[in-house]
Amino acid sequence: MNLLILAGVGVLSGLLSYVVARYLSVKFVEMEITGNDIHKPGKPVTAEMGGLSVLLAFLIGSVVIMIVSDDPITLVAGVATVAGAGLVGVADDLTNMKQRYKPFLIAAAAIPLMYVLWGPHNIEIPLIGSLPVGYIFPLAVVPFAVAISANFTNMLAGFNGLETGSAILAIGALTLLAVVKGSFAATVIGVILVGGYLGFLKLNWYPAKIFPGDTGTLMAGAGIASIAVLAGLEFAAIIVSIPAGIDFALKMVARRPFSGRKIFGNTRIDEEGHLNAASYPALVHSFMKAEPTTERGLVVSVLGMEAVYAVLAIAVTLLSR
Repeated sequence: MNLLILAGVGVLSGLLSYVVARYLSVKFVEMEITGNDIHKPGKPVTAEMGGLSVLLAFLIGSVVIMIVSDDPITLVAGVATVAGAGLVGVADDLTNMKQRYKPFLIAAAAIPLMYVLWGPHNIEIPLIGSLPVGYIFPLAVVPFAVAISANFTNMLAGFNGLETGSAILAIGALTLLAVVKGSFAATVIGVILVGGYLGFLKLNWYPAKIFPGDTGTLMAGAGIASIAVLAGLEFAAIIVSIPAGIDFALKMVARRPFSGRKIFGNTRIDEEGHLNAASYPALVHSFMKAEPTTERGLVVSVLGMEAVYAVLAIAVTLLSR
């Protein structure tokens, strides 16, 4: 695959995502597909389900690559899994489905990956070596990884640019490693997704004109997992997911896991624009309690943390080669 073609498709994905998101940011308000920006005075109404723009750009970019590819079967499986997770997000954004259904639906979206990865596998663990897991890999590791990763990215969310920025950093790191590993399908998926999320970030950054919704967050998590299992980067994917994992762990130790917002309400904003954490554990609340911070400052801090883990994932993987 010509790198110029791949780079061009990544740029195309970014442009398409931006143009579509710009249109949807107005159209969805007219259609009342909206949410309230709860961390701003007056809680302005803002377009939701903006991840649809990334999904459309991802599908168009992937089709372009498939047309010029000699062996697109593995790529098709990866694209189908990521797109399937995105469609689960669309359904959730439109119907507000019950939380317990989403992991199973997202795991089902991984069936194409399970098919192309069928056979005994090993998982590479830096500094330890190769761990043989046999058929457990396609049967359990792949769907579990896709479902868990998608739900992790869906939880560490709710602030302008946070979900999108985290997706760019995590997927970008794994894409770089996929290039090093020589995984064609993983590289293509990563480049197109990074391009799409970069285009979307222009409208999702503070002050956001559109939110990604579950469409954008579930697709990002599925993308992380898909790149990882296709390129043998499972350990690196775990490292880039540590911030989301910490957030998950903090919420799990609460007396009522995942019900904190219903019980204690949302984060509040004072007259100076500083965020005041609600009384339940979460990663973002830890940043708020450490020092006074605005929404923009909070997002920059959390993205800085994500960047550290992205760099760590790259370093650990490359040094263990």
